[in-house]
Amino acid sequence: MTIIISPTVKKKKQTRREHIVPRLLLANFADANGVIWVYTKGKVTRPSIPENECIERDFYEYELNGRKTNNQYEDWLARVEGDASEILRLLVNRASLGKSEAVIWSTFVASLFARTRKVRTQISEAMVRRFKQQIEDPDFVRTMQYELLQQGELHYVEDLKKSLEKTRAAMDESPSFYHVSGLPRHTVTLAEALMKKRWWTIDAPPGKSFLISDCPVMTSELDGGKVLPGSGFGKENTAVLVPITSKKLFVASPHNRNWRMVAEPRGVDMINLQAVRFGHLNVYAADNLPATQSLVDTELNQIVFGQNAFLPN
Repeated sequence: MTIIISPTVKKKKQTRREHIVPRLLLANFADANGVIWVYTKGKVTRPSIPENECIERDFYEYELNGRKTNNQYEDWLARVEGDASEILRLLVNRASLGKSEAVIWSTFVASLFARTRKVRTQISEAMVRRFKQQIEDPDFVRTMQYELLQQGELHYVEDLKKSLEKTRAAMDESPSFYHVSGLPRHTVTLAEALMKKRWWTIDAPPGKSFLISDCPVMTSELDGGKVLPGSGFGKENTAVLVPITSKKLFVASPHNRNWRMVAEPRGVDMINLQAVRFGHLNVYAADNLPATQSLVDTELNQIVFGQNAFLPN
């Protein structure tokens, strides 16, 4: 008689320390010794390593009706990062991308924006408050019913009310629910907007370096000679900028705009100013410079989503 013993399947250890900015990106802003300098408003610049930065405990987890996410979204983000790691190398080396590679990279950049702490605290939480106010208005439900009917879907008002109340209860039960559950959907929408733009990789000139923050994706509307930070991804004249190393900048630009392959020193200064203003709590760099600390002390988080950027229509 043969006894077959099934192999023991190890239960995957759940990740609790979750990176809101991927290590693979932060590592590109470390010095030759692997040290990354951390700038925080009103604090002394400190040395660190990418592994220990941009971490939040259980940031992409929530529990709803007794059911936990168990790293569902963390694992999804890890796959997005893994797919993008090779594309990042190609962009740094100015290699051309195929359609499938472009889709991977646009998904990564979109997720890089949507996953941040700043988006949760300045956009998602405001949207939750707005939603809770809206569902108290009977006209809101009737308008929703009419819009669904125009799409060929018939829903009774009472059924819609129950569905909305269920969503509201989920938001009350878990503060992270709205942000986390919407991540894949919002990522797809932003990625589609990125795919419609023209992509560039810009070098920093000798003696200059790019900064990166804990909200690394920046947008600006290029309106004539004006640059208006915090414009929506889908706007025709919006440029999306992401520092991808201390010496390289990725730009998704309007098609009618041309960019220098090597930025002017003043251009790097302007981009770094925007990087600091988009930052939420921290800015990162390969160098420890008093001028950067001074910039962080005066300009950090000056771009506030929902107030002077990404304003609702």
